[in-house]
Amino acid sequence: MSVRKGVVIALFVSLVLNGVLLGLYAGHRLMGEERHAMHGMAKQLLKDEPKELAEPMRQVLEMHRKDMARAYRKLRSAKRDMVDILKQDSATEVDIKSGFKAIRIADNNLKQVSHEVLATVLATLPPEQRLKFALRELGRMQKKPPRPDSPDRNGERPPR
Repeated sequence: MSVRKGVVIALFVSLVLNGVLLGLYAGHRLMGEERHAMHGMAKQLLKDEPKELAEPMRQVLEMHRKDMARAYRKLRSAKRDMVDILKQDSATEVDIKSGFKAIRIADNNLKQVSHEVLATVLATLPPEQRLKFALRELGRMQKKPPRPDSPDRNGERPPR
């Protein structure tokens, strides 16, 4: 084999490898945030579950991945649209309210899809596991410290 033929082969292999690496990088950048969000939700749900229960839960989550990803994309898009509205010099109160409404709708849709998936997952668990799971999740929510600017239990704001 001549030196010239070796250089041509090396350049071709290098070109192919660079193309593959570029494709992987672009794919990760385009789908990375969504994939990390879905992985984070699954990890949060499955982190304390025994192995025999984690696998059926993982399968249910995998079955509904497209619905959850679609809902997450809509929320992300609504947030981007809101940023675009806020950047406008001529943004009106109506525009801003409609932007917040779109975010609220997308957020509620994501919660609805998540709750439907969670209901499917919880239905596969025995009652004692469902209760344990629910108490653990409620405990996480209750352990969050109250925000200083949030209303107290009577709906009144603390004095400033």
